[in-house]
Amino acid sequence: MALIAVATLAPYGAMAAGVMPPRWCLVCGGLWATDGISNVVLFGPFGLALSMLGVRWWLVLVLSAGFSLGVEYLQSIGVPPGRSAAWADVVANALGGLLGAWLWARRGWVFPTSWRVAAGLSWGWAVGVVLLFGLTSAALGPRSGAGGRVWADVAGLPTYGSSTLLFTPGYGWFGGLADTLTVNGVSFTHRGTGPLMAVVSREPARVAMRVVVRGREDGGALVPIGYLHVVDDSSAVAFVGEEGETASLIVTRRAWDWGLAMPTLQLDSVFAGRSVIDPSVVVVEAWIAPDTLRLSARSAAFSGTRSMALTPLLGWALIQTVFSIGGDFELLAHICWIAVLMVPIGWWGIQALTRRWRVLAIALLWLAVSAAAMPRVFGVAPVGGRDWVLMIGLLAVGAAAGRAASSAIAPLE
Repeated sequence: MALIAVATLAPYGAMAAGVMPPRWCLVCGGLWATDGISNVVLFGPFGLALSMLGVRWWLVLVLSAGFSLGVEYLQSIGVPPGRSAAWADVVANALGGLLGAWLWARRGWVFPTSWRVAAGLSWGWAVGVVLLFGLTSAALGPRSGAGGRVWADVAGLPTYGSSTLLFTPGYGWFGGLADTLTVNGVSFTHRGTGPLMAVVSREPARVAMRVVVRGREDGGALVPIGYLHVVDDSSAVAFVGEEGETASLIVTRRAWDWGLAMPTLQLDSVFAGRSVIDPSVVVVEAWIAPDTLRLSARSAAFSGTRSMALTPLLGWALIQTVFSIGGDFELLAHICWIAVLMVPIGWWGIQALTRRWRVLAIALLWLAVSAAAMPRVFGVAPVGGRDWVLMIGLLAVGAAAGRAASSAIAPLE
């Protein structure tokens, strides 16, 4: 309960009034699916703890919904400021509590009673992991929303022009001087404050974006500098922005239409030490492709590049917004995600008695073939060597833990 209170009532993560969703909504904001998944995970341990104390499942559901409703009421009266109450959160939190109760009811699965059950659980988890790979890869693909946007490489060459939007929806006004925006060789200039905004007839498969700016934004919030969107759709295909001293690249893919977060690529210290009226130039360049994001910047005081491969293993970055690509805990979040995917396969597979190595080999072969197929089917980047080592290593960790645990309880039976 303390963790839930900190996550929901601590005075951080406040939203600006202009982007706050309506109160007591059921589908709230652009990241409604990410928020829902986060709330289910948050209340899962609460439901599990109540079930361990002997509380019936229906009462767990009622208590989870009631606790959540109390939190949402406090948020609706401004505790803490900048939070919005939502029925969607109550529903997701209640489902999270119910999930915890269901897990407790299935606790016998931890140590299956036969090799068939162990093999079924191991293979079933492996099938679920592959489905998750497919959903992640599809979410990183082109949007299928307004206007039936498709990759321009397939649908014909796009045409570019100056946007008629007066501002970037949901974001502030860039206070520095934006000189030039170049998108796939087409340049736009206005030499004033505010973002440079361009429009394209169709979503291009690849975008080379270059922004030349002077000065910087004085605030700390994310503010677009160069912004590209599709005709009749104000949401960005991609934009380059400033957040404090950091340059950011934000792209919109199918994940946005599904209510999921998109990985954000950040480059630290690009605007460090600069004033609002600094006359020296900063050049920020971005490359957006189906399988790669890259962001680079250079000035008299800075030069750096960061890139991101869009692989099927990026699911962790789509379902939460606490840990970011390039952040301090990126590697930890990535390893924990792979552990969640792989450890159960090894844990259950090793308990398939004399057939354990066959079960594990089939599961690993299924994962390898499916992961290798994702780039061909969805155009994402292939799983890298480091991630394969992590996947196999964590599957082995799960197998070792499962073997040790089952051996320890055998004498007690």
